[in-house]
Amino acid sequence: MKKLKGPGNKNYNVLFHTHTVAGIVISFALFVIFYAGAFSLFRTEVAQWENPDMRQPVDENFNFDEALAIVDETYGGLNYYENTNIWFPTEESPVLRVYGAFNKTDSTMERMAAYINPATLEVQDIQEPKTTVSDTIYFLHYFRQLPIIGRYLSGLVGLFFLFAIVTGVFIHWRNLLTKMYAFIKEGSWKSIWTNAHTVLGVIGLPFQVIYAVTGAFFGLLVLILVPAAFLLYGGDQEQLVSKVNPAAALTVEKEATAFQHLSLNELYHQVQAAYPQHTILNVSTRNYGKEDALAFWNIDDHQGINSNGSLSMRMKDGVVLKEYSTLPNDKSYSMSVIGYIFKLHFGSFGGYTMRIIYFVLSMITCFMIISGVLIWRTARDNKRYTLKQRIFHHKVTKWYLAICLSMFPAFALIFLANKAVPLDMAGRTGLVNQIFFLGWLAFTIGGLFFNKYAAQNKFYLTLGGVLSFLVPVANGLVTNQWIWDSWDTYHWVAYIDLFWLFAGFTALYVALFELKVKEESDYPTPFGKGDGEHLETDEVEESIVAEEEKNRAVADPVLDPQLAIKGLSK
Repeated sequence: MKKLKGPGNKNYNVLFHTHTVAGIVISFALFVIFYAGAFSLFRTEVAQWENPDMRQPVDENFNFDEALAIVDETYGGLNYYENTNIWFPTEESPVLRVYGAFNKTDSTMERMAAYINPATLEVQDIQEPKTTVSDTIYFLHYFRQLPIIGRYLSGLVGLFFLFAIVTGVFIHWRNLLTKMYAFIKEGSWKSIWTNAHTVLGVIGLPFQVIYAVTGAFFGLLVLILVPAAFLLYGGDQEQLVSKVNPAAALTVEKEATAFQHLSLNELYHQVQAAYPQHTILNVSTRNYGKEDALAFWNIDDHQGINSNGSLSMRMKDGVVLKEYSTLPNDKSYSMSVIGYIFKLHFGSFGGYTMRIIYFVLSMITCFMIISGVLIWRTARDNKRYTLKQRIFHHKVTKWYLAICLSMFPAFALIFLANKAVPLDMAGRTGLVNQIFFLGWLAFTIGGLFFNKYAAQNKFYLTLGGVLSFLVPVANGLVTNQWIWDSWDTYHWVAYIDLFWLFAGFTALYVALFELKVKEESDYPTPFGKGDGEHLETDEVEESIVAEEEKNRAVADPVLDPQLAIKGLSK
């Protein structure tokens, strides 16, 4: 099959090595981001599975003003001059969530976050939650557990990932068609696995570019906005923000007089009537209960990428301030860009179908990362490297695989811990998190005892498969809601149980019947090439290796380049 025209040997050499270095540096961190990010796509659905408060029908007659008054009383008076953000009940999250601020007894202000159960009117502080699974996984996907530097680190990983994508396209472009053909039609399993790294990478290329760009944007947002404000608006950050969010230009008076404005329920139904095809996500109020009170409504139909919008409204008469609103499908580019980034990153368009596609593509990317690490190691398991270097490569590979592959049983473990630790136990969320992170560490260390990568993989598949099977069992025993009980009422609870059953069955089937582990170890030997399988190199790479060996032979006449090349091509 005819090959595509690629870069010349010199450029290929530069791109190949920079791609390899960038990829291996970020590989395990990138795996954590994509694996945790895949589960985070269904964050609200997981919250319904883990938290009994979320397992109730949506109360269509819920009084939002009354609920806000209860929250106000609980915190000793909310500071309504600051933004008070209210998220409305949905099928996946049937509670009312309130984010705002309250004044402490020492006259200082403190942020608050809570939800109110419509059935019991109980206020639960989100900062001391009953459950933690969905939040822990979501925070992990951008390293929030690392104070201060976590988000910036995830942004830098996204930036390096974009660099690895671009260089990867260039180095694989020449042989892309031949590898696609070999992946589909011919070759040994070794060749198919090698070519799959390239082919699946190209298939998921748009998705990976989206996540590289949006991930870098969210992680490095502060570093992006500050220079932009100085360059474009003379350091005026408020002017920059008002370009993408016109409502930010609206102000209220702190000493405004009290006023009996329209209720949240009345305004809610007004917005609902104006946009019947959209869901009202949340409302952000300023100076609630005052004459100049404002409400900013966010709506979305979860289908189109530009169909979300916001309405700025005066609460005293319900008048929509159109010049300060970003109405659906009627926004300028500057108003749409942030919304585009959010929707592309979280897959919040196209309904559940799009999120499922995102989940599958995330898992494909995780395979890409693992296969890339193995390709990196096997390409260095030959006489071109000293025994000490090959042992180092082997140990790095073991650590990377252990950290990445142990996430499967560790995630099953945190779901199990959520059911095993009693809901009324003090400090239960901290205990569940300790079980998760210590379990992940223990699983990682356990995998380091295997010198055969296939055996290491089998260990994690078996362990993860057993723990996965236990997740729906634990849910049924603790909540008394088995899959057949929740299928018609809280179907997402049933779906998550079925997912873990499927994951457990698939993992155990592969580990027990498909994954063959040879007796030989992958630990490097002093006899040249190690016992691990060696991947075939591209013709272009072979010519580069030959050129490098010739150059080295000039400086070192003892080196036999032909012998080294012969060892590589076996």
